[in-house]
Amino acid sequence: MTRDGTGYAASGDPASMAALDAFAEDFLGYRAEIGRIVAAADADPSCALAHAWAASLWMLTETQKGRARAGRYLARAEAAAATERERLAVAHARAWAEGDSATALAVCEQSARAFPRDLVAVKFGTYHALNRGDSLALLRLPALAANANRDVAYLHGMLAFGHEQCHALAEAEASARRAMDLRADEAWAHHALAHVLLTTDRAEEGIETFRALAPTWEGRNPFIVTHNWWHYCLFLLDRDRTEEALALYDARVWALEKSWGQIQAGAVALLARLELLGVAVGDRWGALAPHLATPQQRHVEPFIDLHLVYGLARAAHPETEAVLDGIATTASTAHSATRAAWAEVALPAARALAAHARGDVEACVRDLSPTLPRMHEIGGSHAQRDLFDQILIDALLRTGRLAQAQRMLALRHAFNPRVPATKRLLDRMLTASGIVAHHRA
Repeated sequence: MTRDGTGYAASGDPASMAALDAFAEDFLGYRAEIGRIVAAADADPSCALAHAWAASLWMLTETQKGRARAGRYLARAEAAAATERERLAVAHARAWAEGDSATALAVCEQSARAFPRDLVAVKFGTYHALNRGDSLALLRLPALAANANRDVAYLHGMLAFGHEQCHALAEAEASARRAMDLRADEAWAHHALAHVLLTTDRAEEGIETFRALAPTWEGRNPFIVTHNWWHYCLFLLDRDRTEEALALYDARVWALEKSWGQIQAGAVALLARLELLGVAVGDRWGALAPHLATPQQRHVEPFIDLHLVYGLARAAHPETEAVLDGIATTASTAHSATRAAWAEVALPAARALAAHARGDVEACVRDLSPTLPRMHEIGGSHAQRDLFDQILIDALLRTGRLAQAQRMLALRHAFNPRVPATKRLLDRMLTASGIVAHHRA
């Protein structure tokens, strides 16, 4: 039996071992060439890991087509698996294909404990942890592999994001910078650093830092390129530089692959944030909607569905109701591992977001208020889910629920007192309450 770059035994011929090593680099480094593992699997029926990873890659597309194509590679992987590591990779892909994200995450953690040099399993595990809103697992998985990968930049990038999502900001920044010391182009570490800089009220530093880092993203897969530019736009919005952010929406955030649900979600979120700041976005909702209306990316991840609903509703697109109906169906048919997230969080939140997009702010308040404390269950990061807080604050102010809006705004202002938009919302709330707004330094 041969061995891949981890030093662990693996089934397959020597060419397949090179393909496994290439996939690890492609996957962990967000390389555009990530799809070549599929060709490698097709070339060697005996390489269980190639087939398991090809199946997982198809699932990672977060499309209905991807789910269908994963099955072909799963069957081959199950037939070829000969080692414990391979059996775990197959079990992970099988659980994922069946919609059992809890088991998929647990299997990745089991692999991290037994085979810590296999960072592919760790990375897949962090994906499931993020989608399940399990910040502790998001940190625990790379921590399990830390001793075996002290000088691997990708490990420190994962640690950085896990620390940040657990609010350990000093540790997050240290891990991100350690990753960047090892590899200046470690795009996931850049992403984690963006979270830290925004959270610690260092938007100016973020703008300067990311302007310098941006050239290193060129040629990576479209998700990491557009998502890191999206974070750059958050720095701009934090300092009221809305026209620059709108220009980058056109030039960077919505300029590459337009069929990927995660990229669509980023486009929706940026347009929504701009509108909440009072920026006129022209015909961009109408231009975006046809891409959101295609059925392939629906009902795979609730986080994506919420953005599809909002974008379609803002464009008054007829497919809005079809997506809402699909969410309702998914809420009753999803695997038990995610059924509560779909039924108790995503479904009422989707109705609330559609209502807000259509101007029915009363319905938005009614359906979004009780779901907001559980919104982490539908996935996404703190920064991404903050959009839902902003939408609720807007709806509260527009419906005259000033005391509730004041409590949310006071927390935001205390957390980061320099954001111009928050100051304006506080002034709006005070004026509506009959209180004269005073200048805030």
